[in-house]
Amino acid sequence: MLRRHRKMKKTILAVAIPALFAASAQAANVYDADGVSADVYGRMQFQIMDDGTDTDGVGSARMGFNVSSVIAPGVSAIAKGEWQIAAENNDDTQFKARHIYAGFDFDDAGTVTFGQSDTAFYYAVAPTDIFNGGVGYEAFDLIEDGRQEGQIMYAGEFGGFVLYGSYQFQDENYSITLGSPNSDALPTPTGEGLDASYAATLGYNFDFGLGIYGGYHVEQFAVGEDKKNYALSASYSWEDLYLAAVYVKTKLGGSELEGYDLVVSYDFADAATVYSGYAAQEAQGDISNMGDTADAFKIGLQYAFNSNMKAWAEYKVDGLEGADDYWEMAIQYNF
Repeated sequence: MLRRHRKMKKTILAVAIPALFAASAQAANVYDADGVSADVYGRMQFQIMDDGTDTDGVGSARMGFNVSSVIAPGVSAIAKGEWQIAAENNDDTQFKARHIYAGFDFDDAGTVTFGQSDTAFYYAVAPTDIFNGGVGYEAFDLIEDGRQEGQIMYAGEFGGFVLYGSYQFQDENYSITLGSPNSDALPTPTGEGLDASYAATLGYNFDFGLGIYGGYHVEQFAVGEDKKNYALSASYSWEDLYLAAVYVKTKLGGSELEGYDLVVSYDFADAATVYSGYAAQEAQGDISNMGDTADAFKIGLQYAFNSNMKAWAEYKVDGLEGADDYWEMAIQYNF
């Protein structure tokens, strides 16, 4: 239990349904009777960040609820709400939604949910999402667009096979989230209207620790050509060692972005974890004159004081011309 947060990320692809409808391992069950269950979970943290020009101290909190109730044998109604809460000196919006959805759990047939969640494509790039804060995800910027509103999402696991599928309805104010989904970054409006979006990820988890995934995502805009995203990933767990690699690519007309993301982590003595990664992204086609759009080497160290409290430090060496290195330290309490 001491390495819950990192182990949770490592196993996000190994168990499809709990990954979609999961609470913290320390979630408090506030009601469980007559087929109705309700859990509450959250976290509080404080970070010190330095981007080469300013050093800031920022506080934040997160609160979530999972609820379920039996409808019929083998069928349950489920819902999830999760919000990010910024401290007063945080530049981000004080209160913002992360996951808001309701749906159905069909036991061995999977889940169907409606609302705001990750797209199905996210699960093809999730194996390298192991960093805690603002570090990470550099290879996926402008390719994987973060949590989206107005979606129908399916997740199912059948033996070793895992299947995710999502469909997003029209969005006149389409926004994307740049950077790590753990960074508390606000969605950025694109100025484009989205007619529809659909995505799918198919994977297989072998019983010796290897997982292989492939993802595809099409975004149909109201004006212009479709954006098409592709991803292939592999991860391997052996005792305290974890390795993962992701290849991603996006095409929009004659413009292309291609990225690679590699990570490794190792757990020591049931409490400490050291982890590192390298991310690269390159512009191709009509935008090839931009050259490299990401070139980042990252390293981190995390220590778990117990199953609730942990601290970490992460450092990114940014290899892009004119870019500053970035570091952060944080302490976080989970319940």
